[in-house]
Amino acid sequence: MRTHNVILGALVLLTLTKTATAQHHHSTGRFPSKKDPAIAAILSLQPLPVDLGSFYAGNWERGILYTAAEVALFVPAMVLVSQNSNWPHHRYDSYYYSDQNRRTWTRAERERLYYLLGGYVLVKIVSAFDAGYSVEQRNAKLTLGFDENAKSVELSLVLPIPALSSNSK
Repeated sequence: MRTHNVILGALVLLTLTKTATAQHHHSTGRFPSKKDPAIAAILSLQPLPVDLGSFYAGNWERGILYTAAEVALFVPAMVLVSQNSNWPHHRYDSYYYSDQNRRTWTRAERERLYYLLGGYVLVKIVSAFDAGYSVEQRNAKLTLGFDENAKSVELSLVLPIPALSSNSK
């Protein structure tokens, strides 16, 4: 399990590094300030109960909210799996009371596991769409560019201005 986490972390870092390098080298005089919505969605869909896509998008509040929801669904599901599995663990009551050491799942436990995992997958999907949409909205409102001819940095920010009503005088 530990090696899987190390491999997954290395792949995420490699993906981020390759994308940032590709954007920097293939840019047409534009500073690579825009973030990729696909990377935000992929980071949200990774299997760990952490919403990395929202953190990548810069939405720390939503990242913490989605991470809390994922942990609240993931941890009870894994506790349920560990209690009803054949994995070796230290439940000392099973050493003394072998009739209580059952190997099958009850229907209620199975349904609870399905609901927990279904909710976890649903939160992952919603967070992936939200992270991708947030990055698209951020890219549309804020751009940072570099003009090589003038050797200057350009910053443009789009702010909506509410229309003035004709009734106000």
